[in-house]
Amino acid sequence: MRTRILRAALPIFAAHGERAVIDDFIRAADIARGTFYNHFRSTQALLEATQQWLENDLILSIQGEIAGFANPADRVGMGVRWWLRRARQDPAWCAFTVRLRHHGELVERQVRADLRDGLARSVFHFASVDVARDQLVGTVQETMYRMTQRAVSLRHVDDVARTVLRALGTSPAMVEAVVARPLGRMRRPALSVAVRD
Repeated sequence: MRTRILRAALPIFAAHGERAVIDDFIRAADIARGTFYNHFRSTQALLEATQQWLENDLILSIQGEIAGFANPADRVGMGVRWWLRRARQDPAWCAFTVRLRHHGELVERQVRADLRDGLARSVFHFASVDVARDQLVGTVQETMYRMTQRAVSLRHVDDVARTVLRALGTSPAMVEAVVARPLGRMRRPALSVAVRD
């Protein structure tokens, strides 16, 4: 039942953001009010649960894809490409994530760990992890906002990954090697709503 409510919540949050009300979710999930309250105490609790589940599921999928890469530039670059490909394929997830403008703990932990590792190995060259994180997340967030306005190509996704890696101070040769890697097909996240290629 919790999954049913979460699945129903995504397109509602994507369309209405925090203006959505409990009745919207009750109707969409075709459940009783009491059933909603058995699982969530408020729309804010549902929003946080939806965001955490979606992002954790995606980051775990991405981690599975990049686990074999020791180089932090590979992990960051491939991660950006996978994240934006998901946004491109799933408009409801993309719109939901853009509306929230903040990320779950698992996402933040992974991004910061890869940035610290890249700095320690001299793969990246930047002033601070906070600045690098803001640059990476801000670029991805703005790209996703663009995706809510119009379609973007896979080349655009690769060019964003290039730009992020260059801004992190990655060597041009390494940037091109990362972007040249084929992505293949990633496991479909559990809460995917609408997929297009």
